[in-house]
Amino acid sequence: MEISRRDQPRKDIVALVRWSKKPGENPVFKFIMSSILGLILCLFLMIFLPFLRSFGALVLFTLFFAALLTVRTVMAQQRFMRGLTKRINDTLAEVTSSPGDQLSVRQFRHMTKTGEQLPLLVSGVPGLNLHVARASTLEKHAPEKWVAVFTVVPPENGTASFDRLVAAAVNAGPGTTSAKAS
Repeated sequence: MEISRRDQPRKDIVALVRWSKKPGENPVFKFIMSSILGLILCLFLMIFLPFLRSFGALVLFTLFFAALLTVRTVMAQQRFMRGLTKRINDTLAEVTSSPGDQLSVRQFRHMTKTGEQLPLLVSGVPGLNLHVARASTLEKHAPEKWVAVFTVVPPENGTASFDRLVAAAVNAGPGTTSAKAS
């Protein structure tokens, strides 16, 4: 039994963070559903509360109710994105040895929407890209699965020099900026 190339993991990609997005997490969808629920609740409350028996009160109650329920969803999404960005920034600082290269939440969200790659320097040498990709799922109504990955790009002058550079960086140890003289 042969394993196809598609089933084998790629050797030039390292996954940083994996997460899934449920279909109902869209704030606009949440606002519309909360508005419908608020409208039904307001119509029911009109039976008992006479000050809700006007069109203006109905609209205000519905919008306020929907906004109140939607704010929690938006805040949870922002907190989740800040946590993902922090995890990625921690890994970036560790891999690139430059803690000043931080990814903002806005940049991370943009990378998620567009799929752009962010080129990174490892100790001043190019060859690493960060990008966010949607993972494929076989199920029809499964939550969207996402993964932030590093992609290694070999330099133009061959992989042997890149391998020597990586070995020198690994052997140099933490806190040193240059290789030992022989």
